[in-house]
Amino acid sequence: MKSYFVLLAAGLSLAGCGPTEPTAETDIPAFNADRSRISVSGISSGAYMAGQLHVAHSATIHGAALLAGGPYYCAEGSLQKGLGPCIKGGDTGLDGLATYADAMAKSGQIDALDYLADDTVWLFHGSRDVTVSGEVVKAAKEMYERIAPGIRTVLVDDIDVTHGMPTIDKGVGCDEIKAPFLNACGYDAAGTLLSVLHPPLAERTAATGELRQIDQPGYDHAGMLENAYLYVPASCAAGESCGVHIAFHGCQQSAEFIGDAFVRDAGYNEWAESNRLLVLYPQVASSKIAPMNPLGCWDWWGYTDENYATRSGAQITSVMSMIGALSAADN
Repeated sequence: MKSYFVLLAAGLSLAGCGPTEPTAETDIPAFNADRSRISVSGISSGAYMAGQLHVAHSATIHGAALLAGGPYYCAEGSLQKGLGPCIKGGDTGLDGLATYADAMAKSGQIDALDYLADDTVWLFHGSRDVTVSGEVVKAAKEMYERIAPGIRTVLVDDIDVTHGMPTIDKGVGCDEIKAPFLNACGYDAAGTLLSVLHPPLAERTAATGELRQIDQPGYDHAGMLENAYLYVPASCAAGESCGVHIAFHGCQQSAEFIGDAFVRDAGYNEWAESNRLLVLYPQVASSKIAPMNPLGCWDWWGYTDENYATRSGAQITSVMSMIGALSAADN
């Protein structure tokens, strides 16, 4: 991931126990989902996507964790701004972004901002990360505090890791930026963020549940792969009430690029198993033709359509359709 934003710009300018092997589902299964325990997280482009989903559907999504991502609607539909201040730091134009969020809420294109007030947002920036500026992550924190006075924000920026997903012991070294973009640093980012979003947590355990592949509705229109991954703890499969966590991968981190490494090794499943959490791993598709997305990044600058950061955004709509189907069982 060291230079994937540079590569993205170049590409666009040219036009141990573990979960069982994944099983395919032609339809999305329904579970006894606890709608008060739905949260989201993401790394890099996935962090931007997590923030968009949270702000657009704050009546449903009750907390978010952003690793190396910036404020809601930062790019304002412009790749140039996205690759500029929204990555490198500088003036992200928070006044205008807050005005946009307020206008979208008042017009009903995103949920009322009041829903955010009781939420918690965990933000992370590695101290060695030179791909995304720490200023950008701090801007995301300030943006949340502007549009949702009273919201709880937690910033972690003192972990000695570069641009990637920190784990206890999975992936490459702390100073390496290469596939699978997981960094074995003795720091459990997944467990830490889940402990903030879903306290208190029981101790992590072996991820012996089932890993499934499920349909992603409207995947072709949304620039997504046909299937997402879903981790199902044994308790959830048995019908117990379970929360839902959505985990967005970063650029070059989908199944197209690294198989199921992020899904299996990012660290979410071990906590999910012991805390009755379904974990949904949506998957974006890469594209070398219009709309150009050669590195498989989530849409945080508008390559799907101008409404990408609202409830009608194609990728947001697909993910919320999956959440709706997963929680469709009678409680």
